[in-house]
Amino acid sequence: MPPDQEQDYVDYVSARLPRLHRTAYLLCADAHRADDIVQATLTALYVNWKRAAAADNVDGYVHRMLVRRYLDEQRRGWTRVLLGDRLPERSAIAADADPVGGRRHLARDVGDAMEHPDR
Repeated sequence: MPPDQEQDYVDYVSARLPRLHRTAYLLCADAHRADDIVQATLTALYVNWKRAAAADNVDGYVHRMLVRRYLDEQRRGWTRVLLGDRLPERSAIAADADPVGGRRHLARDVGDAMEHPDR
């Protein structure tokens, strides 16, 4: 990016950062997550600054980027890891989900079916 465009970008971000953070916070209600959304939006804005600066409404363009970034994060379906001082208890479902044990039961059932075909 040419130095004059980079300075325009820095000036724009410096002036709009509090507003962008406030909007992101209102969307997700978490200050740390809002920081992540704003950072990702500003990174994408830097890459596309030439196109954004040429838009009729730069604020609207960036606002739309921010909202779409938030929605993309919501749609991903990944879960956040919550750290604690002890490990969660192992559930009964997780104990039954042993793939080796499941194969053993399947092999036993197939063997029984082969011994008694009229069942």
